[in-house]
Amino acid sequence: MRAELTTQGLQIHCSTLQAAGVTLAENLQFMLHPGELNVLRGANGVGKSTLLRGMANSLPGQAVLFKPEYGLRDELLVSEQLEFVLEHAGQKEMQLDDLLEKVGLTDWQHERVGTLSSGQRARLGLCAFLAGHFKVWLLDEPLNALDVDGQALLADAVATHFQAGGIVLMATHVDPAVMLAHMPGICLKAGLLEKGKLTGNLSEYVSNHNAPSAVLLKRMVPLSVLLRRELAVLWGNPQALLWGALFHWMILSFFGIGLGNPGVEFSRVAVWVSLLLATLLSAKDWFLEDHRVGWLRWLSHLNPDNLGTYWLVRVLTLTLSQIAVLVPVTGLVALQFGLSGLQSLQLIVALAAGLWAITPLLALIALLVMLTRGGAVLVYLLALPLLVPVLIFGLEASQANDMGRSAFPPLAVLASLGLLLCLLGPLVVKRLVALIQE
Repeated sequence: MRAELTTQGLQIHCSTLQAAGVTLAENLQFMLHPGELNVLRGANGVGKSTLLRGMANSLPGQAVLFKPEYGLRDELLVSEQLEFVLEHAGQKEMQLDDLLEKVGLTDWQHERVGTLSSGQRARLGLCAFLAGHFKVWLLDEPLNALDVDGQALLADAVATHFQAGGIVLMATHVDPAVMLAHMPGICLKAGLLEKGKLTGNLSEYVSNHNAPSAVLLKRMVPLSVLLRRELAVLWGNPQALLWGALFHWMILSFFGIGLGNPGVEFSRVAVWVSLLLATLLSAKDWFLEDHRVGWLRWLSHLNPDNLGTYWLVRVLTLTLSQIAVLVPVTGLVALQFGLSGLQSLQLIVALAAGLWAITPLLALIALLVMLTRGGAVLVYLLALPLLVPVLIFGLEASQANDMGRSAFPPLAVLASLGLLLCLLGPLVVKRLVALIQE
């Protein structure tokens, strides 16, 4: 797809529109002008959402794709969700209270997002548009969850966007007349996508290669803002982390009950295998929710380079939180196995280094799981051999003192492995997320 944003409008040329290897349409050409309400109609499955996604991916920093409940995490408070949206978009100067009042959620600002109705969630999702300052708005079925007042709110937002020279393309099954009633004087252009062809007003295409291009405005989100959101999500959903600790504790406790007093060497192996399994089982969900609600897409719309920084912050947060939860559990159970204080301390230090090494690796595997769309078991089977070196060096560091050797070399290897993955990971993540979104 070729999307060219000029001072005159947005020119789109898509030679082939595909989804999951299936060709949905060919040779789509149209142009969108500022100040016109462009509507895309068509039956389910003809490629409307795929077309909007392709347009958004082709215009980072200038286009944003909206769906009801866009980018919302149930764990956050309404005020926190809106605050993070403003900070990510670089609009901290906007008054949070004024924006809440504008979308009719002032009385709900201290409630969890998960308690809102579908209509309220759609209103809150609109804030990503109101705060984003994107040139092109791509609306995917925005009217479905909105009541009459919500539709009027969306119409007012679109009218304000038009006054600033904005462009809008809306895919909907609902009659757009409900919005035009609140936007007198706005021209409506409609296109019908069916049987792989686009007909109607949107099919008008004027190629003008001499028209000056618009300046792309890409927004890099500060590291501190990404970190604050990660901590807020973790605080709002601690059970996601505690389940891994509970699994780890149960497995080790069963070993203690079933085997009585196993040898120190076997105990170390059991602790390491249990820790790796507990971390591996939780890894598949590390990015799943942010992808489902569209937060990854929001970050890439601001600037695709945000994805690498987001991934790195998520890895660092997960590493520290897992060390804080899993390592103390390991220490308590190690005492149950009869390990001395020094042996328990060695094991704890080695496990902390091991978590630092495997978390970025599993964070990449988690994205690969999402890319396979259901092939989690296969990906995990392929990933298990990659965890063997961590297990080997971790066990070496755990028992180095008992064998009269220094624990520094294996710990250095684990630390270096984690550092290398953290340096290379952000370069890979951008491409992986782009493939997932396609």
